[in-house]
Amino acid sequence: MSRLRLSRELILLTLLSAFAVAPLASPGYFFNAHDADHSVFFLVEFDAAIRDGALWPRWGPDHALGYGYPLWLVYAPLAYYVAEAFVLLGVGYTAAVKITWALATLAGGWGTYALLRHWFGRRPVGRAAALVGGLVYVYAPYHLLNLYVRAAFAEYAALAWFPWVILAFDRLVQADAAPNSPERWEGKAAGAALAYAGLLLTHTATILLFTPLLAAYLLFAILRRGVLTGRQAFDQPVQDAEDLQHTLTVLGLQSSAPRVRQELWRTVWRTALAGLLAVGVAAIFLLPMLLEQRYIVQSQWVQGTYGYRLHFVYPNQWLDPAWGYGYSDDPDGPNDGMSFQLGIVAVGLALTAAAAGLRRQAPRREITAFFLAVTAGALLMMLPAAQPVWDALAPLALVQFPWRLLGIASFGLAILAGAGVAAVLALEAVSPGETSAQQPVAYLVAVAVALASFFFTVPEYTDITPVEESPLSIIRFETEHPDMVGITAFSQAVPTDSPLVAQYWAGQPLQKAAILRGQGQVQTLRVGGASVTAQVDAATPVTVLFYTYHFPGWRATVDGQPVPHRPEPPYGLIALEVPAGQHLVTIRHGATPVRTAGALISAGSLAAVLGTVLRGRRRSRRSAVGSSAQ
Repeated sequence: MSRLRLSRELILLTLLSAFAVAPLASPGYFFNAHDADHSVFFLVEFDAAIRDGALWPRWGPDHALGYGYPLWLVYAPLAYYVAEAFVLLGVGYTAAVKITWALATLAGGWGTYALLRHWFGRRPVGRAAALVGGLVYVYAPYHLLNLYVRAAFAEYAALAWFPWVILAFDRLVQADAAPNSPERWEGKAAGAALAYAGLLLTHTATILLFTPLLAAYLLFAILRRGVLTGRQAFDQPVQDAEDLQHTLTVLGLQSSAPRVRQELWRTVWRTALAGLLAVGVAAIFLLPMLLEQRYIVQSQWVQGTYGYRLHFVYPNQWLDPAWGYGYSDDPDGPNDGMSFQLGIVAVGLALTAAAAGLRRQAPRREITAFFLAVTAGALLMMLPAAQPVWDALAPLALVQFPWRLLGIASFGLAILAGAGVAAVLALEAVSPGETSAQQPVAYLVAVAVALASFFFTVPEYTDITPVEESPLSIIRFETEHPDMVGITAFSQAVPTDSPLVAQYWAGQPLQKAAILRGQGQVQTLRVGGASVTAQVDAATPVTVLFYTYHFPGWRATVDGQPVPHRPEPPYGLIALEVPAGQHLVTIRHGATPVRTAGALISAGSLAAVLGTVLRGRRRSRRSAVGSSAQ
């Protein structure tokens, strides 16, 4: 990925971005935000699994009223790995989450800055465009909504990947396609693979929204590469109104331009390689998610209040300046308790890009045109009129909320804001590369971007109590919201209570095993994030019931020897047979063949990424030696 070079614009971007995350420095939190409890107690569960030896957690031990739930099978974990690093360094759970929020904010702004500077250059005009675009992304109302109103931790972190993924793939597409070029493409392919894998491992629903954007951009960028290569091959510009035959020739589709066609194919397969490596790196999560999600009852997360039909956006909401801390709770109209505005400054700058950035002399007008189309498409897909499309594409139900496309729209508006600034300043400049006399206005615009959204950076503060940073927070939440109690495919009913709930509330050590049939006693000795150990004293052969959902990956042992287990109705809890006598019985959640395959594919893909980088460096050294010998 591109290196960030320190400049006054980058410093100003960082300083102004600090105001967006300043509330995170307060001693409190905002537990009244929609998913704020989740943002912390998910980390509590994640940390418990890590400390119990599950280096890639799949199981949340305290969910479902203490029965546990395979949360990390379908919930991408990368943001929690970042937060967990701070927990292991001794930072508290909530503090670790707040640090990760701040890092994601800065990463998104810096990434947008790097992307716009890559497109519009490192001269003052390009840096000014990058400054404004970066701040528009940081202060996008949807960004701040996800932070201080929704507290959608993983989704917010995924938004930070958008500019970095596009930047990495664009640099790969633009890399010299000549086989003996001194500028190696291998490192760029590795960077693109790792950036996209990062997004794939950060938030599941965002994968469905961003991947079509990435595919569309790659098609656009590769065709643009073909046009540029054709210009070099024929040593003449391509006019907008070329005849069809010449256009096809320039694009390399005629036999008269074999070099153009050959370079395009190299670019296509290198881009495809980076994409395949990204999917391979993320296979440790993607493969089990795709093949084992049938073992959970996923319909409960895409119906009712989570069904997309209740969450379309009306056009007036994009410009409504009202800000609320409520929910998307008006199924029949635009009177939701939360804001879906785009930001008046961002819209104004996007209109500027549409007016000035499409002129022939405007820099990168093709980028402006592409992101105008992307932003318009994202907005149209949020409207009630788009419901037939959502109905036709079944996977979109997993997105749950059409207004999540505001993440794509916000990214598009940030790029358009930068493009608008670049177009205006380029037109004002006296000569190419010269600083426009109006450039200081760009700094004022940057300040205006921050001020326009500053009111949205105020959360509803709450205190942090020990309950919020303990498993009891999960029990409290699920007791208050019984529709959030997850079940597996082995369950015949949704539990409304469990024998563990009273133990959680009383602060007692959890007794997660009981004698279901037979005569004997059982005592739970240890409860970990991915295991339970109990001692059984049985006068007769007994059936031991663990208050834990049966699910693929659980292994049961009696005195260290594997034994079979089964789901016990009605909730599908783990049951197993234990002979008479005193025995140590353990259940542990771990690998399945699918999970092992995913882990091996990820390991192999990471090795391939490293090998690609090393191969590129070796070839670069050989090229350098050959050049010096000449």
